Amino acid sequence: MFLYFSFDSMNMKITPQCIPCILNVRLGEILKSNLSEEEKIKAQKKLIKEYTRTINKGESTVKIATLAFRKVKKLTKDKDPYFDFKKKSYEASEALAKKLRREIKKLKGYKKFRTIMLASVYANFLDPGAPLGIGPEEILKKIHEKKVARDESRELYDYLTKVNDVTFILDNAGEAIIDLIFVEELTNFNVKLKIIAKGKPYQNDTTYEEAKKLGFGKYGKLISTNSDSVGLIGGMVPQKVLDIINSSDLIIAKGMANFESFTYERPKVPTFSLLVAKCEPVAKAANVKPGDAAMFFVVKPKFQKK
Repeated sequence: MFLYFSFDSMNMKITPQCIPCILNVRLGEILKSNLSEEEKIKAQKKLIKEYTRTINKGESTVKIATLAFRKVKKLTKDKDPYFDFKKKSYEASEALAKKLRREIKKLKGYKKFRTIMLASVYANFLDPGAPLGIGPEEILKKIHEKKVARDESRELYDYLTKVNDVTFILDNAGEAIIDLIFVEELTNFNVKLKIIAKGKPYQNDTTYEEAKKLGFGKYGKLISTNSDSVGLIGGMVPQKVLDIINSSDLIIAKGMANFESFTYERPKVPTFSLLVAKCEPVAKAANVKPGDAAMFFVVKPKFQKK
């Protein structure tokens, strides 16, 4: 029989560092909008007023960030503020995907699996607009260096031979095309795959419609969250979506927001996270340093003989 226990002890509730971080991103989105200068000032004032109402002790960062982004979309009258940015991200990741496919042709077994996982994690850095963004060649260099602060990829590789039903949760556009290669590799374990994507735009995350165009439906059942929530927590996405992921044998989740969700409301099944810790609170929760890449079980399987 299976028993499960939580591996990490910290819940991702709001911290003092989170408050200006989330707000500054949202204010920046208004600045980049097509509003006039006067309209931008009015919109920022309305956002700040609304934002302060959502900040409560013990609240989830996922909920606060999502509500603020919804407000930005409403104020700017833009349903997908990152549309152009995502398009550039998909184009940039194509080059990395081609290089990765050449790399893994000569690899087999766990070595191939881990190389794809490393690419999936480091593709989070593939950013055509941000100062800290890096290109395909730099990412390949990181893959060759094989440096990961927390690496439980071997445990995941072994566990995949023991499960039948796997849920894969997508993150942002910069890594989605690499995740497509990862999902393709998962089919070699003869598992039934469910792939979760956002139903509506949230920042530069991959939506259900985008995932469908990329071809994720070829490898498993593609499921929409029917929400623009950055993470999967109660009240922010339909309960049926939460029921789907908790009925799986294993969850594999990409990115910080999914990790934050699952440390706030822990899944009932083993859950594996792949992320780059881009801030102090997440790094602390993941037991790594800011800027570190990590691949680890958030909820770890434990076996017990009958």
